[in-house]
Amino acid sequence: MGIIPVNIKKIKMNDSLGLSSEKEEFTRYLFQLHEKGQQWDKTIICGRDDLLKLRNEIDTILESTSTAEVLRITEDQARVVDEHYKDDSLCSTCAYKLTPSCKQCLFVLQSPLERQLYLELLKSYISFQPQYPLNWYGKSISVAGKTYRDKHNNFKEVMTIVDFYIEKRDTKLCVYTDGHTYHERTEDQALRDRNIDRKLQELGFKVLRYTGKEVRDDTTKIVSDIKKWIE
Repeated sequence: MGIIPVNIKKIKMNDSLGLSSEKEEFTRYLFQLHEKGQQWDKTIICGRDDLLKLRNEIDTILESTSTAEVLRITEDQARVVDEHYKDDSLCSTCAYKLTPSCKQCLFVLQSPLERQLYLELLKSYISFQPQYPLNWYGKSISVAGKTYRDKHNNFKEVMTIVDFYIEKRDTKLCVYTDGHTYHERTEDQALRDRNIDRKLQELGFKVLRYTGKEVRDDTTKIVSDIKKWIE
């Protein structure tokens, strides 16, 4: 039983056929309402038409609930979500529509590559934190109000924002998706990434970087690689 304390069961009942001793069997539906902390259940027996009417009423209420209301986001954000649901191939078969994971996928992650790997990690039940910022001491740091473009360079305390951070037992794993198109990876950026990787390794982190091609071609293999490190 979920949060709604109602059970519905299909039951068989018998009805006498006039003066005959024969009985006709028919189907009804038993609703049981359990009141927490009470020693009794409220029960109602109804027919198929009653059940269909209830279903239609529930469908009407659910259909009238907007994307913004379900995800607790603004109407502008809801329009973005609805557009993705119409046109985005990652959304077409996604099992996480209208869930908190959907909101994180569309508004926290930085690229389709990250979103593709994100969904595969979710399906694999791997515990992770996306877009996880670390300072130069390898500690978690808030990036609220910090930007690369700030003239006072208040982002300098941030060493890296890990695409997917996974910590299990003694393993601290930093997973990156390096898509040239979305991350604008120049030679300087490549050098910076190598320096960050070395620093992370000095601090006891394991670093895994995957190219856009690797992510697009086989996220299952990437998840398998990750599991080898944490299992």
